[in-house]
Amino acid sequence: MIKSQRLAVAASKAGLVLVSLIVGLLLIELAARFLKPPYQGGDELHRCDRLLGWKGNPNTSVTQNTDGYQHTVTWNSQGMHDRDYSFDKPDGVFRILVLGDSFVEAQQVEEIQTNHHVLEETLNGRAPGNLKFEVISGAIRAWGPAQQLIYFRSLGRFYQPDLVVLLWLPANDLTNVLPYDRLTGAGGTNCYFPYFALCEGQFDPEPWFPAPGFAPTWKICSPAQKQVSNVLNYLYHHSRLYQQLEPILARNSSRIDYANPFIPWLPQEADDDALRYAYQLTDQIIFHLSDEAKQIGAKAALVIVPFNVAVQGDVEASYAQSLEQTVKAETGLTVNPTLPNQRFTALMQRRNLPVLDLHPIFVEAARAGGEALYWPVDPHWTVAGNRLAGETIAHWLIEQKLVPVAEK
Repeated sequence: MIKSQRLAVAASKAGLVLVSLIVGLLLIELAARFLKPPYQGGDELHRCDRLLGWKGNPNTSVTQNTDGYQHTVTWNSQGMHDRDYSFDKPDGVFRILVLGDSFVEAQQVEEIQTNHHVLEETLNGRAPGNLKFEVISGAIRAWGPAQQLIYFRSLGRFYQPDLVVLLWLPANDLTNVLPYDRLTGAGGTNCYFPYFALCEGQFDPEPWFPAPGFAPTWKICSPAQKQVSNVLNYLYHHSRLYQQLEPILARNSSRIDYANPFIPWLPQEADDDALRYAYQLTDQIIFHLSDEAKQIGAKAALVIVPFNVAVQGDVEASYAQSLEQTVKAETGLTVNPTLPNQRFTALMQRRNLPVLDLHPIFVEAARAGGEALYWPVDPHWTVAGNRLAGETIAHWLIEQKLVPVAEK
């Protein structure tokens, strides 16, 4: 009897301590909501999102100045730089879903000047009499292949696309698939991007959701690790206290990255573990995207976005020489800025997926002179660059017989 009474007293004390702890944490959480956010920055067009890491603010419109070009940028009800489309596809409509990052989002120009709008207009100029093309943008700044696959699963597929076109940027889409990528959101907190993992060489088809203070997972992983990470990620998105502590906790979890930033441009023998892992993940993510598109009756195609540094290097000999000297001084190896284009193309061709590399098209246009294709400071496409990309993709889709067109 005495023993049971002691146990009851001990349990009562433990319960009291637990309740006190919970009340204390709730009070601290409440106090944290009155503190300033841990970071300054972000922009009013985007916000953190647990599923995608980062997305557009729906129905937002701002006036933007891109290197002296002042224009209005308006997000639709889904937070995309596009007009709205219904999920119900009308009869006589061929839909193309374009996935990508800031190059497809194209906030540097008006919506009617974006490459996806130009693609739609160009295809409608060749459409059969009983058909209309709708090109839907599914792209947000800083998204990589992981976010594009997650977006397709969660929203994009419900537009019932007949074709899915993914624009791949060699400049950063390889690093974007590596764990622990983050970006400061409009609310002054870091947005943590979900990622996919290869566990002991096997691709995990369900995304991992990272959290501050929890080491990123790659190569070796377990269901328990994934569950803890996902729970902490959920907590991070709902706790101001956790968000306030993030700058301290994040110091213990560095991002997986290459040995040096030039690794993707160096010969095959210079590859490191992170780069090999990035290519393997890229291959698996895009394979799953194409396979899941096929399951809803859609085809898939890839377009390589030309990196402005690589284009300038092929156009200006002095720039190429300077770049070569910089890389050789650090690595001792010869640089090839289009090596990622070649390796990505080879990977996709092994999957029997059609690939268009826009690099030679942009080099040829830049050599011919005329309107600039990239802004002088902002590294994205100008109005002319968007137009060239949209028209070229349209003609390529026609040549590849990926879209129906009227006979000439």
